[in-house]
Amino acid sequence: MRNFIFSSLALLSLLFLPSWVSAQNISGKVVDENGMSMPGVGVTLVSSTTGSITDMDGNFSIAAKPGDQLQFSFVGYQTISVSALAGMSVSMKPSTTDLSEVVVIGYGTQRKADVTGSIAVVSEKELRDRPNANAISSIQGKVAGVVINNSGKPGDAPGISIRGLGSIAGTDVLYVVDGVLTNNITYLNPSDVESMSVLKDASSAAIYGLRAANGVIVITTKLGRKGGEEKIKFSYDTNVGFSKPTNVLDLAGSEDYVRLYNQKLIFEGNTNPADQIALADFNGVDTDWYDEILKKSSFTQSHNVGMTGASEKTRYSVGLGYFTQEGILDANKGVSSGDDYKRVTARFNGIYDVTSKFRVGVNMAYYKFDSNDAASPFYQARVALPVVPVLNADGSYGTQSTLGTAGNINPRYTLDIFRGKTKGTRTLMSGFAEYDIIKGLTYKMNYSRDYTSVDNYQYTAENTGLGTGIVNPSKLTNRHDTFESILWENTLNWTKEIGKNRITVLAGYSRQQDRSLALRGSAQDVPFNGDDSTLYLNLGTPVTIEFPDGEEGNKSRLQSYFGRFQYAFDDKYLLNATVRRDGSSAYNFSGDQRSATFPSVGLGWVVSKESFMNNSGVDFLKLKASWGKLGNATVPRQFDEVASSQPGAFFGTPSTLANAVSVTQLVDPTINWEIVEETDFGVEARILKNRLSLEAGYYNRETKDAVFDITIPPLSGLGTRVFTNAGSFVNKGFEFTANWSDKTSEKFSYAIYGNVTTIDNEITEVLGGSFFNTGPGLFGNPIKRWEQGQDVGSYYGFEVEGVNQTTGALEFKDLDGNGAIDDQDKTFLGSPIPELVYGFGFSMNYSNIDLSVDFQGVAGNEIYNFNRNARFGNENWDQDFADNSWTPTNSSNTYPVANSDQTSSRPSSFYVEKGDYFRVRNIQIGYTLPSSLLSKAKLDRVRFYISAQNPFTSFNYNGFSPELGKQSISDSGIDNNVYPLSGIYSFGINLNF
Repeated sequence: MRNFIFSSLALLSLLFLPSWVSAQNISGKVVDENGMSMPGVGVTLVSSTTGSITDMDGNFSIAAKPGDQLQFSFVGYQTISVSALAGMSVSMKPSTTDLSEVVVIGYGTQRKADVTGSIAVVSEKELRDRPNANAISSIQGKVAGVVINNSGKPGDAPGISIRGLGSIAGTDVLYVVDGVLTNNITYLNPSDVESMSVLKDASSAAIYGLRAANGVIVITTKLGRKGGEEKIKFSYDTNVGFSKPTNVLDLAGSEDYVRLYNQKLIFEGNTNPADQIALADFNGVDTDWYDEILKKSSFTQSHNVGMTGASEKTRYSVGLGYFTQEGILDANKGVSSGDDYKRVTARFNGIYDVTSKFRVGVNMAYYKFDSNDAASPFYQARVALPVVPVLNADGSYGTQSTLGTAGNINPRYTLDIFRGKTKGTRTLMSGFAEYDIIKGLTYKMNYSRDYTSVDNYQYTAENTGLGTGIVNPSKLTNRHDTFESILWENTLNWTKEIGKNRITVLAGYSRQQDRSLALRGSAQDVPFNGDDSTLYLNLGTPVTIEFPDGEEGNKSRLQSYFGRFQYAFDDKYLLNATVRRDGSSAYNFSGDQRSATFPSVGLGWVVSKESFMNNSGVDFLKLKASWGKLGNATVPRQFDEVASSQPGAFFGTPSTLANAVSVTQLVDPTINWEIVEETDFGVEARILKNRLSLEAGYYNRETKDAVFDITIPPLSGLGTRVFTNAGSFVNKGFEFTANWSDKTSEKFSYAIYGNVTTIDNEITEVLGGSFFNTGPGLFGNPIKRWEQGQDVGSYYGFEVEGVNQTTGALEFKDLDGNGAIDDQDKTFLGSPIPELVYGFGFSMNYSNIDLSVDFQGVAGNEIYNFNRNARFGNENWDQDFADNSWTPTNSSNTYPVANSDQTSSRPSSFYVEKGDYFRVRNIQIGYTLPSSLLSKAKLDRVRFYISAQNPFTSFNYNGFSPELGKQSISDSGIDNNVYPLSGIYSFGINLNF
């Protein structure tokens, strides 16, 4: 989408050029609307597919005759066709208002201005040069409506939600990578990604039907640009650095622990001086357990090699990547091998034009990983006693059994005796054939296979249980899992322009088969050999083998029919309608429940094309609205083990007696799909000569027939819960995005972006007015309840009124006014779902120097500090509690006296803390060597940069970080031994030649 400017003299000279002039080397220069050179522009000779790509100075050269038509194209600019002329200069304009700019959508592309739904596009520029194993981690704060929670554990995938919660039963987003459907992109090297399209609304995602309830992200990987000369381009990117734990919580030292312990005894009524402890009792031991289990810094690195090329009939791309990240746990002191992660990736994409009408292509990806899975003693380190030594004088692990079971907690011991490892491979292969039946009508067949093999090892060395004196034999448990997914899709696509009418029709058929198989075995008395050669079952005895899912494993099939109709009249009035019919053979459904239909419709009006908008100063303005349905078939059932034999009970005749069987669990055999229905309204605008772009929208996203297990009245032998389509909930809110970019001189340009999203979540219905208690808890008190009128996953417990100034105990509100504190006084205490999510940042370029800074944050959510709540005896306290707890001389009305009684440990607002945070997500400074220095070395580009990721976070939560990583709905917002996030500081090089 380009626009060029020729002088009138150049245009006139073309008219007098004879047709018999032979081809010659036509060269020239390409510049933007400000006259700045544009490197990397694709140049194609229209009469043939031979051509060239401009070099890094914006110059091009192509074999053509004067007067031949040349086409210039570049992502983000208007594509143009002009007549060839020696020494020509072409000027190109951004495509921000051009209707021919395209975005990737489900099963194809669509012109940007024709989009009636809510689709956010993330370019390769936003993903590169980040020290992340997963590409999704790099878009945190970049896209309105998308909430990402990164995990600090190496190799772990981040949690992601699009416009709030879509399903309770299954929360995975659907990824479509070069046509392959998957819920896991850990195999994908971020350096291989060309672009992402986030399909945020139901209208955009409905083409994927039952798999789209939690949103869809379509990813396109890199490919050589068509029209380039037969020249191979190489790239090498490297990033090396170190990570370190941030915001490490201060824990009470030995002196404070002794003081708090003695205060706790008094609170419990024990005033006997002989039972109190003194600092001198522990020989000066003052252990900082975080310091003992955490590394000061950990090494991370990535190396990526890329190759792209194109010729008259082919386009191809090759990528190789190597990534390693050390964890922050300081292992290797016993049998533990730490928590490091290594990954090797390889990718090949290729397209070949067999004829002008027939094309074939292939995409191949290979992924191999090795993860060391150390025990995670973060909670233990928080509550372990500072008066316990790491090791005793004789080399044994330290304990203080006189202080109860808490004195036997030794995180170093927990870390050292365990060795865990997960390793595996994943291979994805897809191929397509595409044929133009007639002009405008294309048939495409796509076939893909996704195969994963994973081995998991868990080894516990022979050990003497702390505080028990019992020698436990070593134990090894191995598990082997395989997963295969085969997808076959067929589509017909027809496009036609009739006057001012533009029509695109898609029809498709899809079949998918998923198979999985698990094999598990265990052995005892396995000796430790000092390395991973220990992890073989035949080294110990006895060996047990089992198939957790049966010898046949699990198998399911999906069959789908889908269609889409797109219509535009005069580039002003837009219509987009889709429908998909899905059927599942999985055990989840039976009869007519196995099929469902998912329709959607979107409307748009490009107001800026109307005559009354002339001279309005508005470059582009579009109003849009959409509605659609999505589905989720991954819902649980309760058909297994619902009956059991009754010992001593029989039925039948005396000669044919059989054991009696009793139903032990109430089940619902009529469970149906979960359905997501969404309505969306939006506006897009660009003003001030396209320098400022704005987008705003409102969404109302309702999940109906949500499946979860509700609490039922006690029935004779039928359990207390039942899985069923138990209710509905809604997410609604507003999104706003703004981008400004400008170039003030030949050397200086800058850009600013910002986005904000509101999320209002509410359970609108629960079957029969029931409720669902879930989440971790102590002494039979779960800390979550799902009930009508509340957010999904809300915390439930007692509201603290203050601290009793006589005893120091927490005082709870008597909400029902009956004079007693009981379960009728429990109330809702907060929600893990943020009310506000935002991100903003800026970038600038001056000469060869570039700088970018990204900020991101959330507000309006709460975190349940289960690390502080989970107390059973004499565990340690954090320093914040030690400094602020109630004492006879410190009349705090917020923090109670040191204690561990079950009354204070009940779920309450004392453990609910604000989850708001503001983070400097990334700072990067780069320098690109001048092209004059590179020409002799035949290098196109060399750039050096330094970056800091998560260098600063502002929050008030009493923990490592308020960002808790990927969690299930039942655990969302609960900090319960969560792996903390780290800051990463790195140096990188980009090399192109």
